Amino acid sequence: MATWTKKRFESQPVTETPPGTNLERLQASLSGSVVLALDVSGSMSGSRLSEAKEGCRRFFDEAIEDGYSVGALLWTTQVEGRAAISRDGQDARRLIADSCAGGGNGVVPALREARDMLMAQNAGDRVIAIFGDGDLGDPAAAIRVAAELRAEDIRIITCGLGLGSAEMLAVISSEANAADAPRTAEQGRIADAIADMSSGLKRVTR
Repeated sequence: MATWTKKRFESQPVTETPPGTNLERLQASLSGSVVLALDVSGSMSGSRLSEAKEGCRRFFDEAIEDGYSVGALLWTTQVEGRAAISRDGQDARRLIADSCAGGGNGVVPALREARDMLMAQNAGDRVIAIFGDGDLGDPAAAIRVAAELRAEDIRIITCGLGLGSAEMLAVISSEANAADAPRTAEQGRIADAIADMSSGLKRVTR
């Protein structure tokens, strides 16, 4: 008498020839998308913006190496510019390189725009990385919108120039240690701090 029982095993049928939609869905579930939102308010003029541009370039390099598609936003009290999410990040790089400073602070429009960009992506990890040198604008509105994004499994990473800005931005961060140890940039080390936000990305198998 047989002592074994027949079991049925199921998995994604990814061995189609040629590869079809099942493989595409699997690849998407293993991928990540990130939007880097850079504060270009008036106080970011001069060396601050120059350093930030270098940091953004390095952030894109690290994110792409880790398997993320990247996009970018420029924000003041409104969205000043956007670059669609792509695998090579060329549009995002151009947007950052051509940016200039002017205006005030208000992150809510950037959060909403980044949300729309990310939800259009079939990605396993969706992230907004925000750098600023000031405040959130309307903190209550920013906290409310950030909570809505987290409910949609969008993660938020923040970094501020100086401890004061870092603490104000950290209230919308989804990183576990943001309240106690907010990501903080120092004058002259802005590029390093922006690039280091890539450490908050999950490593994704390409």
